[in-house]
Amino acid sequence: MDCYVAVTLFRHGITQANREQTYLGWYDVPITEYAHKTLKALQSSMPSYDYCLSSDLARCRQTVEILCPNLKHMESDAFREMHFGQWEFKTYADLCQDKTYQNWLSDPFSKRPPDGECFADMEKRVMIGWQSLTKTIHHAGHREVLLVTHGGVIRLLLTKLADEARHFWEWQVPHGSGIRLCWTYHNWREGGRCTSLQVVPTMGNENG
Repeated sequence: MDCYVAVTLFRHGITQANREQTYLGWYDVPITEYAHKTLKALQSSMPSYDYCLSSDLARCRQTVEILCPNLKHMESDAFREMHFGQWEFKTYADLCQDKTYQNWLSDPFSKRPPDGECFADMEKRVMIGWQSLTKTIHHAGHREVLLVTHGGVIRLLLTKLADEARHFWEWQVPHGSGIRLCWTYHNWREGGRCTSLQVVPTMGNENG
């Protein structure tokens, strides 16, 4: 199917903090050496992009630089992961006795981590970033776009943009993989949901 525009939402390569299952939002850490190697192996199987944008955090910058080494890319803090505040770099075991944490787990879409963001904060920030990206795509005439970002951001965008409605937690996008959303000319101009989607190559079985 011919598409007016396609946007690949790609999750950054895995970090050591991801492997250790810590809360990793705005804390800035690099991807692992394993992620470097496996992302490098994906280069030839990825679409040929004419525009790349990433979160401004190192794990996303490194990922896009490996996938598209010859294409200049832009960065935006609008596409950062949720800010977990005082819970950054902590695990469930570290926090499980904390009443505030338990309350947040019971309703993570309305409660806020201490000194962090609530879901509505992140949603507003990400959607402002998405609106800016769509304007750039429209004015420059881009057709094949790569957005390297974080798991929470991708799940949020998929709930808004995918051709089928799913709950936030129903979307699973492993590190080092993505989902390519395609729009027809009409749907893109109308700001509607994508007309089709497909998974792009994955790094393998590594979780985090």
